[in-house]
Amino acid sequence: MRIQKIALIVLVFSFLLSCEKDNEAAPIGESSISGKFLAPNNADPIVNGLITATKDETVVSETLTATDGTFTLTNLTAGTYTISLKKGLFSSERTLEVASEDNIDIPDIPIESFPRIGVVTGNFDNIESVLYDIGLVNPFTQEPLFDIINGTFAGRPSGGDSHGHGHGSTTGAFTAKTNDNLQPNVDFYFADLIADPALLAEYDILFLNCGLSESYTEHNDNITQYVSNGGILYATDWAFKYLEGITGDGQQFINFLDPEKSGRSTETEATIFDQDLIDWLQINFGITISNDDTILLDEFIGGWQVVESANDASVVSWFNGPVTYRDAAGAEITENKDLAFTFLVGEGGVFYSSFHTENHDDGFNTVDRLLEYLVFELSAL
Repeated sequence: MRIQKIALIVLVFSFLLSCEKDNEAAPIGESSISGKFLAPNNADPIVNGLITATKDETVVSETLTATDGTFTLTNLTAGTYTISLKKGLFSSERTLEVASEDNIDIPDIPIESFPRIGVVTGNFDNIESVLYDIGLVNPFTQEPLFDIINGTFAGRPSGGDSHGHGHGSTTGAFTAKTNDNLQPNVDFYFADLIADPALLAEYDILFLNCGLSESYTEHNDNITQYVSNGGILYATDWAFKYLEGITGDGQQFINFLDPEKSGRSTETEATIFDQDLIDWLQINFGITISNDDTILLDEFIGGWQVVESANDASVVSWFNGPVTYRDAAGAEITENKDLAFTFLVGEGGVFYSSFHTENHDDGFNTVDRLLEYLVFELSAL
């Protein structure tokens, strides 16, 4: 009889321990919040966006968005939460009341807060069209939510305050675009911008299109200072002239090929090194990726700038493909070259590519999609 009582006590004690463990594994009242993080156009998914749920100034849950922009925040209890959605310098925020055992599915959330962006126009590139198409536009006036600075006119505006922001008129040899809203909308020129460190510092991100004037490289130290102090610089093809203060002899970052502008290929089947980019293109836009990792890059102009080499320790290369260029003796050489790069400089960072967008504004092509992805990645450097 005594043995039976002891066995019964052991059985009851084991049962109580089991119940306690079950309670620890599944807390009463656990809730979740699910949603989708999108570009400002409320259509294109943001991948690897940082999503946090904060309660009483404490981060309770944190996650990254999936390839299609979706996310789920878990382990939430009842209360008021601030939901922060960020991709680099782009963000949105929501406040939500969460009840016990509540699984909330919130509507799609587009990016609503932007960095200060300046685009310098060029004759052979049009990144402003990509920015416009991803939704950096006032939905009521259709004006861009970024400054467009005339970079093709080799002079300064006459009269007035050359450093004022606004939508003043400009003149000069700017190549007209199909969208009238993408004309220069500030009353200063690239010549003024690059010569003025304080004016440069007003921008979080600065885009230099291929085909801008190359007359102001004596101010390259100002560009170096801008990036070192936290600015993010995007430059394509012939705009490499304004990176030479940063790259120097190329030993630390990238080394531009001499002779300059010697690229001859107008397209290449390039390998994509970033798997997230591959997945984003295929899943969201149905873009075909050949052999699981190659894509056609066809936005080169005649005489594009080749990058001879990159420092793997400090530079991220995004694409690599076989291209043809001329060497110093004029002989044509075909070999694989890296074609786009990002690297950190001081507190800021640089993106450079040998290819770029077309001069168009008729929606996205495949290369535009690549550059859209890299715009958001650029802001997260």
